[in-house]
Amino acid sequence: MVGLLYVAFGVMDALLIRDMLPYLIALRLVLGVGYVTSIMLQVRRGVDTQALELQCSLGIYVGFAAWLYLATQSSDETAILYYAGYGLIFMLVANLFFNLSFRFALLSSGLITATFLFWALRSNGNSSYIICFSSLYILSFLLTAFLNLKYNRERYRVHLNACRAELQQREVVQRGEELFRLSTTDVLTGLANRRAIDSVLQELWLANINSGQAFGVILIDVDFFKLYNDRYGHQRGDSCLAALGEAMRGAAEKRRYAIGRFGGEEFAALFQADSAEQVLEFAEEVRQAVEALQIPHAARRDPLSHVTVSIGAAFSADVAEDKPERAISAADDALYVAKEEGRNRARIFNARMRHSTESDDLNAEMLRAAVTDGRISAVFQPIVDVSSGRVWAAETLMRLKDTQGRAISPETFIPVAERTGAILEMGAWILRQACDLLASEPELPIVSVNISARQISEPNFISSVEAIVRAAGIAPSRLALEITESGEISGNPEVAQLMDRLNTIGIRVWLDDFGTGFAGLTCLSELRFDMVKIDRFFVQSCDTPRGAKLLKNIIDLVNNCAQRPIVEGVEEAWQIDLVSSFGADLFQGYHLGRPMPRSELKLMLSEYSSSSKILEMQHGS
Repeated sequence: MVGLLYVAFGVMDALLIRDMLPYLIALRLVLGVGYVTSIMLQVRRGVDTQALELQCSLGIYVGFAAWLYLATQSSDETAILYYAGYGLIFMLVANLFFNLSFRFALLSSGLITATFLFWALRSNGNSSYIICFSSLYILSFLLTAFLNLKYNRERYRVHLNACRAELQQREVVQRGEELFRLSTTDVLTGLANRRAIDSVLQELWLANINSGQAFGVILIDVDFFKLYNDRYGHQRGDSCLAALGEAMRGAAEKRRYAIGRFGGEEFAALFQADSAEQVLEFAEEVRQAVEALQIPHAARRDPLSHVTVSIGAAFSADVAEDKPERAISAADDALYVAKEEGRNRARIFNARMRHSTESDDLNAEMLRAAVTDGRISAVFQPIVDVSSGRVWAAETLMRLKDTQGRAISPETFIPVAERTGAILEMGAWILRQACDLLASEPELPIVSVNISARQISEPNFISSVEAIVRAAGIAPSRLALEITESGEISGNPEVAQLMDRLNTIGIRVWLDDFGTGFAGLTCLSELRFDMVKIDRFFVQSCDTPRGAKLLKNIIDLVNNCAQRPIVEGVEEAWQIDLVSSFGADLFQGYHLGRPMPRSELKLMLSEYSSSSKILEMQHGS
């Protein structure tokens, strides 16, 4: 642009000093086009910025000096005197048009001013001309130099702000990546956790539906691991699981398979496969990798004396079902067979194997019958305010036994209840238990109940909750509903309306398991929760500086959103001391109280009506 303007200004040459026009046009073409082309080539080659600025600064001065010299050779002396005033344009270009740093702009404009003053004093102009144009050059030099300095400082501030914004953005991205990594990684083994494995299962299932690409699933269970823990202690047990995880990782990485910890002493691997033989082959590789460690296990109830695993495998093409969970169930059936046959072996699912669980329909019927048969029960886990040492609230949890009286894990029956709709009847039952507890224990401020997305979607959900609260004769503000962080509640206007109605009634709404899903920040920004429960993952990882910093940042985030945090998963006194310093005072976890029957909670409330005992637990005495 500057080069083109420099050449175009030749129009004034033709009007004022026509006798020098050919020379000035040649000068403008050589300097204007040639010089700019040279600078552009150097920019492409990556020449140092300061060197380019110096060349630009001197180039502007050379253009002015050459132009002035040729112009003064004209025979029209009067035109020359006035024409010399156009030299100010070079000064404006140096100080304002180019983004030159102050020292280079000052160099160029200073040389232009000095050259003009030298020429003016030697010209044939009268004193008025010399005073007028010299003062004009000097004042223009001072003013444009000041403006250049001001603009450079402003550009510097803008640059600093941009750098700060970029650094903050990077920090946000890094925190998000760290949060996602923690939410999808098992803290003990460093493998993928169940959440991540479930995500991989969904991806493989969709690929199977869309492109016909089959996949394999293997479930790995450590043989007699409870006996190992009883014999060697939980610390050795954790070390054992970490070593097993590393061995399994090594076997999986050779084939680029996904492997993770499914929970407790159970691991899982998922991968694309072309045949059942390929699936079984990998399962055997994992079994051998574990056995090769030869970790001593003297407490086994069989002839072996080292740690082994039993493995159940399934090939998707052999599982004629329409849900991804069926592949897991099939692998679980094969795992059951492997254990029945003596452990330390791998078996793959086939149609002749007995299913380890009934169909969803039968499960739904069994779950509904459990309410009337008395096989469903409620337990309560205290939430303690460590600043006062008192039980601040209790979370209501559901427990279930099968017809033989064996406990069924909530991780097993809750998903089935949600899929089949049995959760509606079971959820109403657990709500009544919570409200009955509140009615009988007036000194207990709040009781919370977990609510599923399936329950929320029911049209009469709020009216049924309101009816249960009214029947119990309790204040609605003493009941809290816990909603798990998920994509199903974020961005859902119906959920926002439901929460508004609950707030109008007076019922509290808490966000559960914050930090482990993909919708956490969206939930906080879109929805108003009375409390936010921070998932146990973050307490379990706060024994490292990085984990502690991340937990503190999450607590700060919740507090800054004007929402009070509850920290879950506290198992040791030092965790309370540490996390309390981060700005949290409400805690839940085994250190303060395991899930307990109503009678035990009532006794606990009675014992801790004075805060001294819980304060002693807080400080580990």
